[in-house]
Amino acid sequence: MFNHAKMRILIPVVVSFVFYFAWTWWVNAMVSDDMELVLRSALLQGSYSAMMTATFSSMLNMALAKMKCYKFPYLALLPPLAIQSSMVIVINLVNNTPNLVGTIAPSILFSAFYGLGYLYNLSKNAQYQCD
Repeated sequence: MFNHAKMRILIPVVVSFVFYFAWTWWVNAMVSDDMELVLRSALLQGSYSAMMTATFSSMLNMALAKMKCYKFPYLALLPPLAIQSSMVIVINLVNNTPNLVGTIAPSILFSAFYGLGYLYNLSKNAQYQCD
């Protein structure tokens, strides 16, 4: 069945999809009567969030590895967060999501908080510290 490493990835991915699907449905249903667009927006944001949850940590690992001996290693958050933010804005603009700001703000904010916590814990590992 599933081993611990797969579950550690699968659970946040599923939670991310469910949370952002529900959030996007709710925030867009308040401003639009076009339920097809609301559903498409929810599926898009939920799927994007699940995919980004699976890849954001990898991007943070790479960025921190490149900045491991710098004075401010938390700046490693900026490139992955910029990529994530740009992508979520573009896909929702292309989709014509009715409530763009209400849809993307939690995604960007929670990614920033998650990224800072992840980097804090990661920076304690020997492989990310200076020799």
